[in-house]
Amino acid sequence: MSSVAIVVYTLGLLFFGWHRILAYLRYFQQEEYSATRFWAWIREKRAFDRRGLCVATITTLLTYFTTTPTALLLVAALGSLAFVGIARFIEEDPRTSGKIRLTMTQRATKIAQVSFIVFFGLSFVWMLCACPTCHAASQSYDPFQTVAQLSIILVMLPPALLMVANLLLSPAERSLQQSFLNDAKRILAEVDPFVIGITGSYGKTGAKAALGELLTQCLGPTFWPKKSINTVMGITRTIRETMRPYHKYAVIEMGAYNIGSIKRLCDFTPPRASLVTAVGIMHLERFGSPENVYRAKSEIAQALPEDGILVCNGDSPNARRMASEHARQTTLLYGLDRSAGHLDCFASDISFDDKGTRFVIHWRGSQYPGRTPLLGRPALSNALGAFTMACALGADPAYAVACMANLEPVDNRLVLDRKPAVSFLRDAYNSNPTGFAAALEVLKTLPATQRVVMTPGMIELGDQQFSENRRLASEAAHVANLIIVVGSANREAILAGLGDAGFSKDATILVDSRDEAFSVIQSRCGAGSLVLIENDLGDLHEGRVRF
Repeated sequence: MSSVAIVVYTLGLLFFGWHRILAYLRYFQQEEYSATRFWAWIREKRAFDRRGLCVATITTLLTYFTTTPTALLLVAALGSLAFVGIARFIEEDPRTSGKIRLTMTQRATKIAQVSFIVFFGLSFVWMLCACPTCHAASQSYDPFQTVAQLSIILVMLPPALLMVANLLLSPAERSLQQSFLNDAKRILAEVDPFVIGITGSYGKTGAKAALGELLTQCLGPTFWPKKSINTVMGITRTIRETMRPYHKYAVIEMGAYNIGSIKRLCDFTPPRASLVTAVGIMHLERFGSPENVYRAKSEIAQALPEDGILVCNGDSPNARRMASEHARQTTLLYGLDRSAGHLDCFASDISFDDKGTRFVIHWRGSQYPGRTPLLGRPALSNALGAFTMACALGADPAYAVACMANLEPVDNRLVLDRKPAVSFLRDAYNSNPTGFAAALEVLKTLPATQRVVMTPGMIELGDQQFSENRRLASEAAHVANLIIVVGSANREAILAGLGDAGFSKDATILVDSRDEAFSVIQSRCGAGSLVLIENDLGDLHEGRVRF
């Protein structure tokens, strides 16, 4: 009977183990398979497996009170059903749920499979070791009790198994990535497009999309990776899948995860021109200091040939500094604020409405009135940077301004979604202080019967995170009638800022999740309301993770 109980209990444990491996794998994947960051996240969120540990512990305790084989089998069945119930009914499948779902790529599948094989192997070995025949000399020995005790350890192992599996697979993964990289380099060499690199603390993706569209319409077919693809392997995959011989230009977004990231991208796709949208405090937590952020971003200017083109946002002090310290044959500054110093290209007479933004561009002594569907000063600044680069490459300024009327906003970057009842300003992607302030300006400008701000605040700002969230919350208090604070990541700082501004506590709503926030909007917002969704933290950051 003990053997049957062991088998029944182990089957439930294995089912639970597979689902638990997938649950943790979603977060491991979001941390880009970095064991250091993954373990730091587990400790920060205290994301240990309490549910599995509870089932294994209770099952073990019950074995001390069982006196008959039938009772032992019942305990095993209950433990097995509890494991299955948690995995199947209490928790959702990470492949189909969550803000960022688990994508079973070839790499993720291999890591999951190796992790489960080890999990299964440990379960099988422990089951064999607990076999009654191995302990015949002891009359009081309970083999199922031993298996239950060992399961307490086993249910806590999936995070470690994922990291070990990733380590074991790393040599093969590096070899595979290198083969893909070599293939992408070959394609790039054969097509030989004029490469423009884009980087910045924020605005990279918007500027990339705007420049890609302007170059395509003004100068010739242009390649650019869609969305926020800005890593070596992401760009490698896009080049292999979508670059074609007719592409005359290539616009490459270059993200920095540490000093050396951009240099590696520049070695892969050597730029002949570079656009720097801003150098600020975004991801300060990752880099440690503003100077390190500057050093990392400067790698794109250093990679340019002496006869290259460097276009920098003059409204950003460190981008302006970069233009001064790493000047090339053609170095241009663009911006919206002339008080900071000389600008080669700037915009004036800026106004917002439901259809977008109107402006006048000043370029080389001429003025070009225009409009764009893009909303907010950061989006206009990105488009202005794209205009400056396109003109530096030979585009006709008047035609380039006309083409700006066809630019489409990048998803979740201050996109206006007008509805008969409640309308939304969706600015949910990776909020930063400049973007937050610009979104509040647009919210204040557009007509609405009620203005609402829904936000979890901003993250990855290092030691400035509290002060920046407090400052922007205070500004939001002067624009909004209702403020919904999502999650706990920045709740204290936001409440402090609202208190500084004397904002009504009755108009401040605290919720734990995005879904709860939308429920509040549905019940508290009437027709004509305009809701600014400022940032939307991913699964790694929003609230406490429960296993």
